[in-house]
Amino acid sequence: MVWLWRHSIRTILLILLALYGQAQAVVTLHDHTPDINIGRQIDILEDPGGSLTLEQVRTSDKFVPSPGLRPSFGFSSSAYWARVRVANLSSKPDWLLQVRYAPLDFVDFYTPDANGSDEYRVQRSGDLVPPDGGKRTLTYLQFPLLNEERVHTYYLRIKTQSSVILDLKILQRDTLITQTIHEQYFQGAYFGLMCVMALYNFFVFLVIRDRSYLYYTGFITSTAVFQIALHGYAGVHFWPESVWWNNISNLFAACLSVGFCGKFAQNFIQLKLYHYTLDRVISWSAAGCFCIGAASLVINYQTIVTLISIAGFAVVILTLIAAVLAWRKGSRPAGFYLIAWIVLLTFALLHILIILGILPSHPVLENSVQIGGAVEAILLSMGLADRISTLQKNALAIANNASQMQDAFMSSTAQALLTPLSKVRQSLSELEHSINTESDRQWMKTASDASAYLMNLIESMSQFVALRRGTAQLNCTRINLKPVLRRIHDYFESINDNDSLHFHFSWDARLPDHIIADAEKIASVTVELMQNARTFTQQGHVALRAELVPEPKPLLRLSVGDSGPGISPEKIECIEHSFKLGTQSPFNLQGGAGLGLTMSNDMLKLMHSHLIITSKPGQGTTVHFDLPLQEAP
Repeated sequence: MVWLWRHSIRTILLILLALYGQAQAVVTLHDHTPDINIGRQIDILEDPGGSLTLEQVRTSDKFVPSPGLRPSFGFSSSAYWARVRVANLSSKPDWLLQVRYAPLDFVDFYTPDANGSDEYRVQRSGDLVPPDGGKRTLTYLQFPLLNEERVHTYYLRIKTQSSVILDLKILQRDTLITQTIHEQYFQGAYFGLMCVMALYNFFVFLVIRDRSYLYYTGFITSTAVFQIALHGYAGVHFWPESVWWNNISNLFAACLSVGFCGKFAQNFIQLKLYHYTLDRVISWSAAGCFCIGAASLVINYQTIVTLISIAGFAVVILTLIAAVLAWRKGSRPAGFYLIAWIVLLTFALLHILIILGILPSHPVLENSVQIGGAVEAILLSMGLADRISTLQKNALAIANNASQMQDAFMSSTAQALLTPLSKVRQSLSELEHSINTESDRQWMKTASDASAYLMNLIESMSQFVALRRGTAQLNCTRINLKPVLRRIHDYFESINDNDSLHFHFSWDARLPDHIIADAEKIASVTVELMQNARTFTQQGHVALRAELVPEPKPLLRLSVGDSGPGISPEKIECIEHSFKLGTQSPFNLQGGAGLGLTMSNDMLKLMHSHLIITSKPGQGTTVHFDLPLQEAP
């Protein structure tokens, strides 16, 4: 019986509402009503002087229907009243009116008295109203609706220095909880992504000192702060007790975002190379945005909004024009910049189309501006990576070109020196038979050893170039290695002017007189090892040894040992690492004109061998290599 009575009352109310709704819009709530955007079902009254009372508003005939789903009146000094009629036919309690635009300064919500009298209760809230308890806990303003099954008229009064945007929803508390959880997940993911990208690019800036990364970090950080402040999350999680800063934080962040956008575009596109005048204009515009941001702390809110709107529009348009000009001249970073902004503007257009009601509302699309901003940040980061990659490729190409020029110079120099030196050696050989005195023979021997050493250096230059070009080949012939090594020893002994340093040479008698090997390459490596040992040994000895290693296969071991200071394990590890890098990173201990240890090791690889270093600090160093022993017939 009770159910039938309640159902009859509801039916009568619905009929009355249908008749009443022909003249005035009514929001009807049922048990299964989803959250409703009531933008089109409210009436609007502008109060230019901001002096109207509730009684005057209730009797006013100047209310006009809402112009859209999310009516916006821009920046206005007027107060705005919104009127909504709600018929609550739901058996569920806790219906709420949610104001989904956080920057509104003052919002007064007038609720009819629950006892049925003609009185209204007012709840005051807003961006500049200190929250209950001293801390802000809600991102959006929420006001409870009456649960009575009748038509109630509610009023909202909005007065703000920010843009007047009426984004109003009615929803049930359980729906609000679910919606809030989803929104927090999204905002957390957005802010987390922006923070990670900001930190990563800031650390990259600390390493490579490219200011584009610093400006990019500032741009995405300030953009992220602007977005979370605009949606009320910054006021809840970062400065819940600061009413003043919560009011201007989004404006301050917007100024920084536009300023960093201009500076980033300048450096990222390298605009100075393409259009110097436009580069200067953007630079001054960005500086102006930073100044406006500083002024926002002390100057009227609406004045700052006007200034940053003009400056921001100018910076965005100028940077897009600059990107188009640079892209047409072949700038790859400009292409990334254009694509990133096209993506952002596309998502912004989707957001506008939803506001206008052309596209259906969807939770994802409602945050399309933030999604577009995140995609833009990712694309710009990819552009930065591409720019660094391009710079590295260009630097590598320049280095390769310089290397090729160096190789060509060394090759031509070696060829130019080889002919006259060959004639000098030939002349020395002819003079050797006409010398009778012992002193002259000694001088002749010194000259002959020096010319042999110089010939070895020239051959090393040619081999160096061949190794770099990858054209080095073995030239194995029948050789008598002992005189070659003896000549190297005698040369270093002849140029030694240190009485505390002695050179020794030993030849294992078990070695054959003639072997099949590449004498030039063996001599080049041996000279390099002798030169290193001589450089680092101030007293004691430098010993050149040729030994037979009979097992498991016969090997020729050539070693150079010294009594110098030795090499630390860390240094040996560094040298061996350079061996792995190969000929592109030559490692030369003494810094002289020889091959370097890395080149020597690469040369030995052609002979299926490598350098082995044995050393301890304070106990000298021995460097040796083993060659397959092939006795000549």
